[in-house]
Amino acid sequence: MSDLISIELNGVPYRVEVTHTLSSFLEHHGIATQGCAIAISNQIIPRSEWQKRGLSQGESISLFQAIAGG
Repeated sequence: MSDLISIELNGVPYRVEVTHTLSSFLEHHGIATQGCAIAISNQIIPRSEWQKRGLSQGESISLFQAIAGG
């Protein structure tokens, strides 16, 4: 059995395998990301890095609609 870590996504706690990447975590939980941006610890993570970005104990992930304009 893999080790589990605790993270939060938009304030909701999750226990996930330490081997998950950001992308595999989102896919595993069926979280739609079309037109969305993600920040971890208030830093935007480019979509091109989601496949290789690992997750760490206690991280807080924010998923939000990307809105263009001004």
